[in-house]
Amino acid sequence: MRFLLTLVLIAFACPAFAGLKAGVATVSITPLEENLPTQLGGYGARNGQPATGIHDTIRAKALILESEGQKAALVTLDVCSVPLCLTEESLKKAAVPGLGVENALFIASHTHGGLEGFSMDRRNVAGNPHIGVFDEKILEFVSGRIATALQQAQANLQPVLAGSAKVEMPGMNRNRRGAPYDDKDLTLLRLDRADGSPYVVFVNYTAHGTLISENEMLISGEWAGAMQRTVEALMPGAICMYANGAEGDQSPAGAQGGSAYERVEDYGRRVAIIAAQLAGAVHGQEVKTFKVASRWVDLPKQQGAPDFVKIAGDEYHVTQEQLDQILPVMFPAKAPIYGLRVDGFQMMTYPGEPIAQLGMDAKASLKGKVDFPCVAALTSDHIGYILTKEEYAKSGYEVTASFYGDTLGGIVQTAVKALGEEVAR
Repeated sequence: MRFLLTLVLIAFACPAFAGLKAGVATVSITPLEENLPTQLGGYGARNGQPATGIHDTIRAKALILESEGQKAALVTLDVCSVPLCLTEESLKKAAVPGLGVENALFIASHTHGGLEGFSMDRRNVAGNPHIGVFDEKILEFVSGRIATALQQAQANLQPVLAGSAKVEMPGMNRNRRGAPYDDKDLTLLRLDRADGSPYVVFVNYTAHGTLISENEMLISGEWAGAMQRTVEALMPGAICMYANGAEGDQSPAGAQGGSAYERVEDYGRRVAIIAAQLAGAVHGQEVKTFKVASRWVDLPKQQGAPDFVKIAGDEYHVTQEQLDQILPVMFPAKAPIYGLRVDGFQMMTYPGEPIAQLGMDAKASLKGKVDFPCVAALTSDHIGYILTKEEYAKSGYEVTASFYGDTLGGIVQTAVKALGEEVAR
């Protein structure tokens, strides 16, 4: 009886969860504002030619979450991919107490009208304009702007309420490899100020940023940029952020318009209207659970795909000999993964481009454990495409951009699901 009474007294003595604070900020990362030549990501066929102008401003948006000494940052970027050194440089310059690589998630939207990730990657020693040439000035510019956003987000910390939701969007994307997997989920996290007004709408949806082709040479956030602008217009006072899902084989579908940029605006608006309607139905509550965790995954030995030269060699102007030389330098031996939970919302991340089958499997592994699981690709580093062993054996473009052999998908997937289950507990 004394032991039971002691337990009861301890339970009553423990302080209640103090809720969640959040701060958010937005900055432009458009290099032409500083007259810096800008390499656009995603298409080797552009031959390294710089952007000719600005269609729309590309941005970095920084969200800092904090409760009871635990902190996390989400930084979403209108870029094609995120090299680890961009994460490291930005955090170093920002010098926000409690933030490091272990709890800062830098997420690329994968716009093919935004910055080329390899142009910001110090590991890029290839000097090949078809895959992007490293430019120290671009890295310094972008990391400096992100650091400013992180500092502003820290200064903007305030108590928030949170709610999350999910909706299916059939017919809006397709599997470009012909596999029977299309991730139709749009999942969001809404954060409200203490007075209930919308503060942040974080949208997760899965589709490549490829409505523009290699022939369009204007800087653009692509459909994801248009989506965020529209959500912000529909929900005054809110900042909309975006994370792409397991988009390795997922293309947008149904966009309408005469030009590529008209299709970008059409598709982005359609996704935004659904997202804003869903967010409008979410009612924020005091946060009871906030967790963040990360792990480093040891990757298989770097190796080129058997059909690389035949399928991708001409586009990227890389021979098999050159590929073998640069892979161990440009692609890491290990990469970070993350798990982030805010009540029923939980995000798991991949440091590259997983196919939809992997993302859907990761979400299914949390069924019954959290209400709204989602996955974010292209987070905090870029190791290329991540496929199952079966899909790797089928070859194709995605396989030629997968640089660790046919066991990569299984290794990363096991780690992602294990970390996800740990955070869910």
